[in-house]
Amino acid sequence: MKKKIFALVMAVMMLAMMLTGCIQNDIGVKMNKDGTGSISATIGIEKDFYQNLKQMGSDPFEGKTTTEYTDEDSTYVAYTEVKEYSSYEEMEKALLEMTYDTELIEDAQEAQDAEMNGDNEDFDGNGEDVIVVPDTEPEAPEKDNHIFSSVNIEKNSGIFYSSYTFNAVMNPQSNDDLDYDMNDAFKVTLTVEMPEEITQSKGGKMEGNKITFDIADVTESQEFAATCESNNTGVVIGIVIGLVVIVAGIFCFIKFKK
Repeated sequence: MKKKIFALVMAVMMLAMMLTGCIQNDIGVKMNKDGTGSISATIGIEKDFYQNLKQMGSDPFEGKTTTEYTDEDSTYVAYTEVKEYSSYEEMEKALLEMTYDTELIEDAQEAQDAEMNGDNEDFDGNGEDVIVVPDTEPEAPEKDNHIFSSVNIEKNSGIFYSSYTFNAVMNPQSNDDLDYDMNDAFKVTLTVEMPEEITQSKGGKMEGNKITFDIADVTESQEFAATCESNNTGVVIGIVIGLVVIVAGIFCFIKFKK
């Protein structure tokens, strides 16, 4: 009996270690000057966790081309998908539809529970059968596992310059009714590439026209923002040329009348 209890404890500990930082979501947003853009979504699964999923008969990357990378001494198996969008509005909608892939965790937990139940036969240690009472508790309401609660991508155009703004608010996740911590299981990084060098930001690490936001706590509602400005050089040149032509025309007209 002691061996069985020890095996159960070890199984729980192994599951906890397996879930620590096991899934990384790297989201890349590229904003173009003409109001179009692209979004890249990379899902990285810790290699040992990924191998365990495959052994359970669940391969989330089946039929897809994957790569491997190392982060903080851990190796991840990753798949990246890039999609082009014809408007910022489409990009907003796509980001709002993104969710945390909690099904991977649930599949691992179900497989681990099945293994634990297989090791723990229905007896009380004295050779007598134990009657297992089915769980009659009502099902918990479905959680909102969307990554973002709001996204705003805008272009404001003036005569001489245009400004571009990216603003996103994280959708806070709850650890209630979970057998794991969302912060241990999921790591999220958001990178935004803007048309020009970023002039203002809220949070994140700027480098030229790119800014990276590392979301350390997915259970908190956090706001991330960035702004850049672009001079409409072509418009200015066109106005100057137009003025020169007008002045030249007036000059020629006056000279011709004389």
